[in-house]
Amino acid sequence: MVHSNTFFGSVLLGLLLLWHQSCFAFSDFDFWNSTNVIEIKQGSELSNKMNAYRMGGYELSNGAPLTLKNWYTPTFTDTRVTYMTQVHKKVGLIWGFSTGENAQKYSVDPSIKLGLVFRHEFDKTSALSLRGTTILAGRLRESACTANYGEIGGVQQVNCRMAASPMQPSQTLQYLYNEKPYNYNTLWLQYTKNFD
Repeated sequence: MVHSNTFFGSVLLGLLLLWHQSCFAFSDFDFWNSTNVIEIKQGSELSNKMNAYRMGGYELSNGAPLTLKNWYTPTFTDTRVTYMTQVHKKVGLIWGFSTGENAQKYSVDPSIKLGLVFRHEFDKTSALSLRGTTILAGRLRESACTANYGEIGGVQQVNCRMAASPMQPSQTLQYLYNEKPYNYNTLWLQYTKNFD
């Protein structure tokens, strides 16, 4: 069985090499005039996941309130820009990047998006499109807090969001986020038919 990431990467690499060769085959190819922005998006599924914790909080042992807002509010929200370069009347190269985001207790790494789209028109009213994309990097990483549990447990590392839970501090560490972007490998097949 072929690992999905290896297979997807091999397919994209092969297609990119074909695209590279086709660019040299057409001496009149103008990269920038063949390129359009197809997506500008601020925020992502990973951003939204961490956004939910900004409203949380709990009381410390002395009764003082502690809010998670300062720990989970980024200085800049992850922003993605995606382009499509039409290298042939039937083939487009999808490429782009995201900025990533950082807060005190988590980070989303910057990423690169690559893909290809093929479109075949059967006639003036019907077409078949195949599009595949992959996202490289863009991982969400959450860091722990250092908490003082006094005579009960002393100073320990703990998941910031779960410091007031009944779990042992060391047990909460397994719930720290360390995730790839959602839908980092995607494949779409679309058939369209227009009726007069």
